[in-house]
Amino acid sequence: MKSNRIMWVLVLLAVLTTLVITSGAFDSRRQVKAGEQPQPTPETGGFRDMTKYAVVDYNQPLPTNKAELEKRKLANKRYDGQDWVSGTPHPDTGGVGRYDETTPPEIIPANESSLIIVGEVIEVNAHMSNDKLGIYSEFAIQVKEILKNDAAKNVEQGGVVFADRAGGFVRYPNGQRIIYESAQRPLPFISDEYVLFLTSDDESPNYAILIIYELKGNRIIQLDEGRRFDEFKNATRSTFIDAIRRKISKSTQPPK
Repeated sequence: MKSNRIMWVLVLLAVLTTLVITSGAFDSRRQVKAGEQPQPTPETGGFRDMTKYAVVDYNQPLPTNKAELEKRKLANKRYDGQDWVSGTPHPDTGGVGRYDETTPPEIIPANESSLIIVGEVIEVNAHMSNDKLGIYSEFAIQVKEILKNDAAKNVEQGGVVFADRAGGFVRYPNGQRIIYESAQRPLPFISDEYVLFLTSDDESPNYAILIIYELKGNRIIQLDEGRRFDEFKNATRSTFIDAIRRKISKSTQPPK
């Protein structure tokens, strides 16, 4: 009897979670900008504030301008072939997660990163992949501090860079909205400040977010799962950034 009661409790929790995620209280805008006030959603029971996620229509039209169209297709291509987004979701589905089995990056992946910055997310938009099997959020990030510059692009402090990561809300033609997000790679929120380790390739016009840490006052918050953060668990902002600078310095020194 005890095991049956436990099972019913778990089922009830799952149902409540679906009801919370599928409720109509979420912000329906595709784009959220800094300074705008989204409709508040109480953050109870450990749920994240869903008003801060970007939303894209499943049948969102592509840009008509030829240059913008080619740029968007190149950015979309990174998320083709993911077989994540459903074209005909179950009507009761409110969220679809994903578990990434690849080896997580180091705590401070200085060598793997093309650009390492402290920045604030000032705008976010969601987009579908070209084949509509993937979704990603594209972030405009104002650069507050450059820890490692991209030699190929020479980013300037105070400027804006664009980076993306898989996930976001998809709104279907029937009005149903589903949140897609990785269990280990959460999405940053607008108006928050982060330390971002970014990579680039020869195709996408955007950087990709390799790993990210949130800055809350003088605290460092590990967002991505996969590596133990014991060394910096109680570290201050300056301590962590100094450690990043040391790691970058070592990575750029010629071998002896």
